[in-house]
Amino acid sequence: MNYQVELLIDAPFEKVATLYVDLNLMPIWEIGLKSIEHTEKHLFETNSKGIFHFEFGEHKMPMKVSVEKNDLPYQIIQIFEVPGAWNRCDNHFLDRGEQTLWQMDVTFKFENDMNLPLERFVEKTKASMTVFKTFAEKDQ
Repeated sequence: MNYQVELLIDAPFEKVATLYVDLNLMPIWEIGLKSIEHTEKHLFETNSKGIFHFEFGEHKMPMKVSVEKNDLPYQIIQIFEVPGAWNRCDNHFLDRGEQTLWQMDVTFKFENDMNLPLERFVEKTKASMTVFKTFAEKDQ
């Protein structure tokens, strides 16, 4: 499953890119994120790996994260893995003066056919991007 989502953020792109990989601030905007574990190199360096530890009520979910490429402030490619699912997000931040156009090319692969409509994935991606947008637009 492949798709692209775009979102315009009312903040300069260097600020947006810096905030996106700030591990200390990430739990503020990444819903459910409780801690970050580095397993290879320091996240978000190219070829780094780690684990995001999420909690949703009583449910705990570790998610493997790896960084295929970090060319910020322009691009970062991340891969997220949970049992049964693999997700690659190719993020591009484009300078629009006092605004940033965030383009994300998304690929999902599933162990089993989930038979879920593409629209649900696009909506979920847009929703999580909007949470970050709101965070980035606030005065830091």
